Amino acid sequence: MEIKIERPTDTLSRLSMILWGDSGSGKTTLASTAPGRKLFIMLDPDGDMSIRNAPDWERLNLTTETSTDIVKEGMKPDPYTLYTKLDNFDTVVVDSLTKFTEHALQYAVRIAPKSSIEAPGIQGYGLRNICVGAFVSNIIRITGKLNKHLILITHEKDADKNADGGIVSVSMMLGGQLPNIASKDISEVWNMRDQGGKRYISIRPERFRSPMKSRMFDMTGNTSFEWRYNSNKLAGPTIAEWWDAYTSGGFAKLPVPK
Repeated sequence: MEIKIERPTDTLSRLSMILWGDSGSGKTTLASTAPGRKLFIMLDPDGDMSIRNAPDWERLNLTTETSTDIVKEGMKPDPYTLYTKLDNFDTVVVDSLTKFTEHALQYAVRIAPKSSIEAPGIQGYGLRNICVGAFVSNIIRITGKLNKHLILITHEKDADKNADGGIVSVSMMLGGQLPNIASKDISEVWNMRDQGGKRYISIRPERFRSPMKSRMFDMTGNTSFEWRYNSNKLAGPTIAEWWDAYTSGGFAKLPVPK
């Protein structure tokens, strides 16, 4: 194996991101504004209803497959034979990683001894985590090798509360340590929320929510900003515009939008 020494400017750059938040907060719509032509790995039934009129995207529909098929194919070194499908695409969007996790649990309880969907146990949850970890690792590797942008969409779980009913934390609907496992090799982890009809993007832990992080935006100031985008007119700031500004500016961090 030949190992080369490269300058940072010699290597290609790509965006890797997790978008997580409540259902209806705008995650899929935001993902549809990613750079170039998008391939959506659509795991959520009717998950594309909000972007039917958006340009430059196609879907890889896995909603008709069984949990076993979806998980086994996702764990392969070349998940869903993506390597041969991405020539004409710039961005891969997994919608959603939460749904893949659900399929992984259904698959795990069929295999793990003394495990059921009602009581998966340590072995059931452990196998689920292995399946999800393998899928995330594989898709990061494949898209990285082909220099394709990657966005993983996940849902937000119900808040963890203390004995007095106070909120302790809010995180992704993945289970166990999967939020940390999924986000450790990702550069952008953003939370989305709909508040009073306005959509907000958070790039740093706030309001009991974590994890969030960003290499693209300067996080020393505001932790969140309102995303003013009209999906009907396809007008407003996009991920593609932010990425272009970030890369064309020599990877200098962008100010948080006001």
